[in-house]
Amino acid sequence: MIAWIRRLVHGRDNVEQSDSEAALERAREARQQAEARQPIVSAVAAKLRHAREENHFRERIEAAFRGAPQ
Repeated sequence: MIAWIRRLVHGRDNVEQSDSEAALERAREARQQAEARQPIVSAVAAKLRHAREENHFRERIEAAFRGAPQ
């Protein structure tokens, strides 16, 4: 019963606002971490893209030697 009086006096919005601010801060931290990882992700993606292109050309060359239509 005293809890509702405290909420009435101090306001429940303060608790909800601090929860919202904490969630916003977690989102900001997650974004900063993601941005910090971006160069690594881009480098790995470039290596994978290069490997895929090499495999594609190798397959086309092998198909040409086998006489397969292109």
